[in-house]
Amino acid sequence: MRDVVIIGTDTDAGKTTFSLLFLAAFHNHYAYWKPVETGESDSLKVRSLVPAAKVFDPVARFTDAVAPALAARRTGQSMPDVHAIMSSIPECDRPLIIETFGSPFSPWDDDHLQLELLKRLNKPLWLVGSSRVGAVGRMLSCLQALRSNGLEANAIILMGPVDPYAESQIRKHWPGIPVVSIEEPCEWTVNGIRDASERQRPSLKSLLMLEEHPAPSKSEHLIQRDRNSVWHPYTSLSDPIDPLPVVAAEKEFLILEGGRRIIDAISSWWTILHGHRYPPLMQSLREATTRLDHVLFAGVTHPDAVELAELILRNSPCPNGRVFFSDNGSTAVEVALKMAYQYHCHCGDTARTLFIGFENGYHGDTFGAMAIGRDPVFFGRFEPFLFRAVQLPVSPDRLDEFLKTHAHEVAAVIIEPLVQGAGGMVMHSPEALKAICEVARRHGVLFIADEVMTANRTGTIWACEQAGIAPDLITSGKTLTGGVMPLAATIVSEPIVKSFLTPDRTKTFFHGHSFTAHPLACAVAVANMREIETGHSKADAKRIEECWKNQLLSLRGQSGVRDVRICGTIGAVELELGGGYLSEVGPVIRQKAIEMGVLLRPLGNVLYAMPPLCTSNESLELIASAIRTIVQSVNRRP
Repeated sequence: MRDVVIIGTDTDAGKTTFSLLFLAAFHNHYAYWKPVETGESDSLKVRSLVPAAKVFDPVARFTDAVAPALAARRTGQSMPDVHAIMSSIPECDRPLIIETFGSPFSPWDDDHLQLELLKRLNKPLWLVGSSRVGAVGRMLSCLQALRSNGLEANAIILMGPVDPYAESQIRKHWPGIPVVSIEEPCEWTVNGIRDASERQRPSLKSLLMLEEHPAPSKSEHLIQRDRNSVWHPYTSLSDPIDPLPVVAAEKEFLILEGGRRIIDAISSWWTILHGHRYPPLMQSLREATTRLDHVLFAGVTHPDAVELAELILRNSPCPNGRVFFSDNGSTAVEVALKMAYQYHCHCGDTARTLFIGFENGYHGDTFGAMAIGRDPVFFGRFEPFLFRAVQLPVSPDRLDEFLKTHAHEVAAVIIEPLVQGAGGMVMHSPEALKAICEVARRHGVLFIADEVMTANRTGTIWACEQAGIAPDLITSGKTLTGGVMPLAATIVSEPIVKSFLTPDRTKTFFHGHSFTAHPLACAVAVANMREIETGHSKADAKRIEECWKNQLLSLRGQSGVRDVRICGTIGAVELELGGGYLSEVGPVIRQKAIEMGVLLRPLGNVLYAMPPLCTSNESLELIASAIRTIVQSVNRRP
């Protein structure tokens, strides 16, 4: 059996009365706990009227019979935060009946509703309401409001005179959830409670049976359907770990089936910039759907694509260039590689068929991107199909040494500026980046900055800004729409653009995608770029970076920690563990973090966080706490 949370449609719905009757029947099965009390103590009432029940003291007790937040303020106190309640859940030899106050939408404090606690508890909810006039409307409204916030009631309890009409209407409009009517006791004495409980034991027993033999949850059903039909990226088909059943998201949180909230500490694969369902971006999407769905982009244009290109160029190191749209980071890289080679062909230099990437670099999973990444784990099986490319250490001296003898063969150098993401959040300095760019220029080799991940993550719009360089080509994706829709772009500098400005149609750049410059995605990206131009993104990135410095740098030098790296919103801790990306500790770390309410996806032995810019200081501290706890637990592994 599981803990059960008793919630009500409103104050005086009958929550405590139900708890008394249920515990009178099943005190050997459940214990009672009401975390916050005001006015007359319900805990004392349960102790008095059900003497055999095990009752735990509340975390907070206020004497005024008003809303807890107001009662606390009147006494110069404050409500305990949700984290304090979660940390105070009693350890018991039996499940708990956890009784709440008011309704799920009663204020917890000045900034939160009790709803926040219900989401964090992630336990079955039994919704209690009065059976008197208005029962149907009150109950249906509360059920709908719960669902709108990612929560579902597991049982509906009508307290008071039995009303078959109310029961039937609730079942009709909310099928699948048990509806039970429970009458109040005739006398508020030990004997009166016991007699009322025994008289209604079958109805109370039906609720007990829900937890003794729970039906498969919606999440379990969803996961089974998923396993029968879906193939997930970077995941073995026989992976023993179930995927998280996410049904909603807001700000820095993913909301699971059942209402539990998980902090999205990796921004859903580095895409979510401002936060999930950021209102200005959602509004732009809604408005865009009233204008246009999709239109081809060959020989056609539309206002949002043009405005987006203008905004990108205005905020890029290539203001006089052009923007070529695609649909994801890998395709943006393919565009850059093809343009780089074709540029040299236009210049009469067709021998430049070699590209240079760097160790720990990752640029995508299409064939061109695989060729310059050359990761043996990800791409080793496809080696026979990959074109020539060289991987060098991230060193301007090594690049210079290589180009002294091979520059005539090389079309371009490509690097993820400042942070090599999938390679383990490996970082280099702006000075090293600038020197690498200068070496390439000195040898007549094009320089490509792959900013698919790094844009808006390192403290500036473009990571290459910090090195004071203007690449020949820049790739962008992930945060281009704030993570709302798939869209990518390749920014092309003026010299390369000029090489394609020719009436010779054989020199056309023959590349495109069905959904190039998708109008809805472009509209969201326009709103996103306008938000970025306000400058608050830099302030939030700085705030997050300072948090990582304060919370994670202390791990540097600890046993089991190889390195701690921080850049903008990115904080990474490399552990002294073997196995690389396939390290067995990765899935263990992920599960441990989820238990602590944080979604992390380690890169082998590299534990990192890259949360949305809106992430609260409280959530940042929880992420850091999870990382520190995981480091300690890994060090204790045999």
